[in-house]
Amino acid sequence: MTIKRRRGAEEDDEISLTPMLDVVFILLIFFIVSTSFVKEPGLDPQRPEAATAAAKAHANILIGVSALDAIWMQKRHVRLEDVRPLVEAAVAENPESSVVVVADREASSGAVIDVMDRARAAGVAAIAVAAQPEV
Repeated sequence: MTIKRRRGAEEDDEISLTPMLDVVFILLIFFIVSTSFVKEPGLDPQRPEAATAAAKAHANILIGVSALDAIWMQKRHVRLEDVRPLVEAAVAENPESSVVVVADREASSGAVIDVMDRARAAGVAAIAVAAQPEV
């Protein structure tokens, strides 16, 4: 004797999307957390030319120095005294941060050295000065 089961209305065949949504959400969180953002200095200076200029891959703290020795970080004008706390905050977000000083060719060397000194005091060992390749 064969017994046949009848399916009721509550036994519909459906694919549950909940596990897939959980995986997508976890991947989204992973990519957001692991991404490092470059914070632009906020000015576009005339960089000096250098024959040995090379691209730097992982520079995520940019500090701009204008021709009038004004200092820019994160698209706003900052005082020299504010450079160290801002760099320390950026290093706290990403401990492997490096600093690139984007200085105008007319900026004084004293202002550039002061900025580099504040960045080094904030705990960053990798500091570079931006230049454009000679043509």
